[in-house]
Amino acid sequence: MKKVFQSIVASVMLVAGFATANAETKVLLDVDFSQKCTAGSEETPQMFRYSTDFTGSTGLGMTGWTLSSATGAGQAGGSLYLKDNVSVRTSYLSGVATNNGAVKVTLVAKLNKTTMGMVRMKYGLLAAEDSEVYTGEWITLEYVVTPTSQYSNYVQISPFLVADGMFLKSIKIEQSPEFLGAPVGGLPNDCDGSSFTAYWKPITGATKYFIDVYSYNAAKEKVMLVNNREVLPDAESTTIVRHKVEGLAAGVKYFYVVRAANATGISKSSAEVEVVKIVNSLAAPVVTVDCDKDGNYKATWSPVKDAESYFVKVISRRTLKAPAETNILFEDFNCFTTGSFSKYEYAYDRHLALLNDEGWTGAEMAYIKGACGLAPYSNEAFLATPALNLADDNGKVTVELSAAAIKSNTLTTGAWLKYALIDANGNIGATDSVQLDYAGFKKYTLTLNGGTAASKVKLFSSDQNYRYFFDEITVKQVKPAGYVSVNNVASADTEESSYSGSVALGADIEYYISVTAEGRTVKSGAITAVYSDPSTEVLIGSQSGIADVDIDSDNSVSVKATGNGQIDVTVATETVVSVYNLAGSCIATINAQPGTNSVSLSTRSIVIVKAGNKAFKVIL
Repeated sequence: MKKVFQSIVASVMLVAGFATANAETKVLLDVDFSQKCTAGSEETPQMFRYSTDFTGSTGLGMTGWTLSSATGAGQAGGSLYLKDNVSVRTSYLSGVATNNGAVKVTLVAKLNKTTMGMVRMKYGLLAAEDSEVYTGEWITLEYVVTPTSQYSNYVQISPFLVADGMFLKSIKIEQSPEFLGAPVGGLPNDCDGSSFTAYWKPITGATKYFIDVYSYNAAKEKVMLVNNREVLPDAESTTIVRHKVEGLAAGVKYFYVVRAANATGISKSSAEVEVVKIVNSLAAPVVTVDCDKDGNYKATWSPVKDAESYFVKVISRRTLKAPAETNILFEDFNCFTTGSFSKYEYAYDRHLALLNDEGWTGAEMAYIKGACGLAPYSNEAFLATPALNLADDNGKVTVELSAAAIKSNTLTTGAWLKYALIDANGNIGATDSVQLDYAGFKKYTLTLNGGTAASKVKLFSSDQNYRYFFDEITVKQVKPAGYVSVNNVASADTEESSYSGSVALGADIEYYISVTAEGRTVKSGAITAVYSDPSTEVLIGSQSGIADVDIDSDNSVSVKATGNGQIDVTVATETVVSVYNLAGSCIATINAQPGTNSVSLSTRSIVIVKAGNKAFKVIL
């Protein structure tokens, strides 16, 4: 079984030491399916056809109960049969009190045709609890939960990762002050790498607690730092229990669990809580690169303190010697690794932050593995690129779009997709549309006009009958000589402090690598990521190097960097001089007069200076 199963406390562990039910124990529900589900057999269950076969007066009469799939359940000669992931939910429980102890749910269950699986129990709106089962025989499982409301109290049971399902013989639900629910541990917000403070809410009826703190070795075995240490509640606080743990080893990932106890019993362990060091910032990596004549390179950097991984980005910059159609933006949506046409997932702004370029926006979006798109349901659904400089070629823009549409979760044809440009003020240009005429991904070429220095390409629809997915979007435009085309070449996450790859060296193209350190911290009670600034971009390799790039034979222009961000441009005739950064954005323009003209810049990097029909790379 995978580690995720092992990290879930085995709730098969019966809650040891409970006192026998007394006058204070209230039975909320007691159902024996062996007296109700008498048809069929374990070998051949008699499956239900309709939900009323289970709930109706002419069926089993389980009024108020529900099945997630009526046809996924049935009678099995003395038990209720449930297929994998099919759940049975009880009617709402009456008489539940939030101040009368925990609720204990007792099941008698049996896995079908296997000796390993999970039984999932969900109580009301609380998180589901999974029990690991390692037998094919009938077994009694107990779950203890602390109710948080007098309402929304019910129990839902289902087999989980059990291919052939399970049998359920009985469900008994009780509440008593003597039952102890498992504590709920909080993420420590003070871990400094050598100590932390665990905390949890008090459990009604508990007089003490036991805490375990441990790490895992390479074999996924627990290595105990603190084992079953007794913790007494603080008499001065009735709302929280705290315990400080010291002696953490640097660089080791720790976890803790807590159990509640009193004179008559002990609860099961809390869910495992990871101890995450509080990290406010990370230093940017310092990167060096070795590259051979064939473009094979290796980038290395010293490990960054408190970093857990590194994000590597490789880009190319090609300077055009003549006007040419150039990729302005490319996105393949490979950051999305889950979901399918039959089970897509909704996307939000936080998902757009995963894309190659910053600045994507959208609303009512969805994603599947390798694709993102639109899921109209109440308003207009749209996806818009970052702002791009699309002012060249008289504003004509080409978009190559690989798209597909589904209807009722099935690939279909006939869906119309709208597209347009948006300017810097949010004004939408002329709208056009394309019909998706293939039941699957197909490349469509869209032409737009009216591009400006800061335009976005918008794809949108309000047709709630369809869901639209895009697995590639490329924005192209004819750019003038001297334009620097920037493209993403590679990206990767690595836990190592090195990265190797290969680039195709060529004239007038350069490759750069940058590395961002990634770590984790705790903010507002949740684990969140923390990032360094990207490292300084390091040149991987170039056949042309940093040198002047001649566009034609005009020798009447010269450019020289004089220091402190100043460039002297000497021209023979009146000439428009423009300066571009390596992202292709114009950062300065002057109308140069005959003679020497000075341009002052705030940047200290490589720039492209275009004067008339001549362009230069200049290091400031």
